[in-house]
Amino acid sequence: MAVSVNLLPWRHLQRQQRQRCRISVMVSVIALLISSLWVEWFVLSQGVGVVQKQERELENQQRRLQDILHQQQGERLQDKRQYRGKEQLHRISRWEDILTKLANKLPESSRLQMMNWQSNTLTLEGYTSEIDDLEKIETLLKQLPGVFHIKTGPVRYQEEQGLAYTFIMEDTGGAFVSP
Repeated sequence: MAVSVNLLPWRHLQRQQRQRCRISVMVSVIALLISSLWVEWFVLSQGVGVVQKQERELENQQRRLQDILHQQQGERLQDKRQYRGKEQLHRISRWEDILTKLANKLPESSRLQMMNWQSNTLTLEGYTSEIDDLEKIETLLKQLPGVFHIKTGPVRYQEEQGLAYTFIMEDTGGAFVSP
């Protein structure tokens, strides 16, 4: 057996150095990959934390806005109710005024027998002993506050009460004008 003699020991040393260099490069690359993954994970976890915090803030803002919206809707509903109440009171006071003026200025020889209100039409039926009172009543109705279209209904004579008359007043918008 012959003994092998390495006449070029520097090749072996060079091979070992290259292996060490490759191993150190591989370890460095792996360490760099691990550290970059850790940094990305850290940044992502921070980003997720920020997003979760923003999500909670948005949910709180949404709840506050819904509360404000419900409050405003409640106020609007209350305002609507108050407006309807005021409108109804205005209508009642307007009609009270109209009917009071009618009653105060009605000729003495006339009397109302019936008043009927149906869908913007007021029907007045009554009796009078004098025919001139019919013109006075019609003039009186035309002078009442509000905008009415006044129609004269049938006039008939009844022995016990006198002349039976009918006036029909159609509201054309003046009696229900909101304040």
